[in-house]
Amino acid sequence: MEKKVLLITTGGTIAGKVASTKKENELIKSSNEFTEVLNDACISIKATQNIDVLLDHFPLVEDIDSSDIMPQHWTDLALKIKESYDNFDAFIVTHGTNTMGYTAAALSFALANLDKPVIITGSQVPAGMPGSDAKTNLENSLRVATLNRRKANVKGVVAVFGSHIITGTKVKKETEFDYDAFVSFGGGSIGRIGRMIDINEDNLLKHLKYLETARFPIALTSKTLICENEFDMRIASLTEFPGMDEKIFETLVRQNNIKAFILRAFGAGDPSTRLLPVLENLKKEKIPIVITTQAPKGNSNFQVNESGQKIAERKLAIPAFDMSIEAMTTKLGWLMAKYNKGILTYEQVCEEMIVDIRGEIKVIHEVTM
Repeated sequence: MEKKVLLITTGGTIAGKVASTKKENELIKSSNEFTEVLNDACISIKATQNIDVLLDHFPLVEDIDSSDIMPQHWTDLALKIKESYDNFDAFIVTHGTNTMGYTAAALSFALANLDKPVIITGSQVPAGMPGSDAKTNLENSLRVATLNRRKANVKGVVAVFGSHIITGTKVKKETEFDYDAFVSFGGGSIGRIGRMIDINEDNLLKHLKYLETARFPIALTSKTLICENEFDMRIASLTEFPGMDEKIFETLVRQNNIKAFILRAFGAGDPSTRLLPVLENLKKEKIPIVITTQAPKGNSNFQVNESGQKIAERKLAIPAFDMSIEAMTTKLGWLMAKYNKGILTYEQVCEEMIVDIRGEIKVIHEVTM
C-alpha cells in the first residue's frame, strides 16, 4: 500500500522561530528539512504496516512566529489543501504553538467534509535543539496520518501534540513549559499516542459525524470538497471588569469599524446591567455580540442569573455555552464573512453561532421544577 502525505510548513517554534542566540540557531533545522526528519518514521511504518509513505513538502510560510499568523494564512492553508486534495492521502501542517488553536478551529470551519486527515502539529522546543519534541510530534503526526484501522480512521482536522489527538475545534494551549502543551477543551480527546495509538471510539465517532451530514456527503475528490475559507475578523474581543466604561463599544464601532463583539463577562454570561442599553443598541445596528464567561471551566448560557436571563428574553446577545475562545472567535469571523456577502442575515448569524457545526459547542438548558 502507498500513502502520499503533503507536509505544509508555516514557521513557528518547530522551525526555529524563537528568541535565541546565534549558536542555538546553528542547531535548528530549516523547515525544508522536515521530510528528512521523518525518514526513520517512514521506514518504521513500512516495516510494521507495509505502507510506503511518499512525502512532499510545501512551505506556505517560512520565517514567521505564530503570533503573527493572520486570517489570510487560514484562507491560504484551506485553499492549498483543496488544490492538493486529489494528489495526497493526508496533510500535516507544522505550526507555532501560540495560535495553533485558532488555526485548527479555522480550518475545521473552512473545510466541511474532509475524507482525509489534516493534522496540525508543532513543538515546544525547536527542531535541532537539545530536548526538542519536534521529531516525536512529527513522527506521531505521520503515524496518525497513515493509520489503517479495521474501524474508522482519523479524518478531518485534528491536532497531534505530545500524547494527545484533539479535534480541531477543541485545541487549547494549556502550558508554555510541558511537552503535553495542549488539551481538549471541555471534553475528552480523540485519542492518546505513545508506544501505541489508543483511540477513544466514542470521541472519534462524534468527531467524524460532522464530516458527512444530511446537508453534504463526504468529499471523495476536490470537486466535492466544500471549502468556505473567508473570514471577516473585524471583531473586538473584550474582558469585562467592574466599572468598565460602556462607551467603549460605541467607540469601537464608530472609530474602528468593528462589526461584531466577543465579551468575556461574569458568571454564566452575566454582564453588568449597565451594559443592557449597549446590547440593545448593538442589536438595533445588527452587530452580533457573543458573551462568554471568565471562568476557565464555566458555561455561558444566560440561564442562571437575572442579568443573563434579561439578555436571553430580549435576544440581545449570543451565549457561547462551552465554546473555547479560539472556536467562538474563528466561527464568528467565518459567519461574519457570509453575513457581509449577504449569504446570512444578522438573525441567521445569531442562530448559527449556537448550532453545533463542527463539534465546537454543546448547548445545555437548565431543568426547571
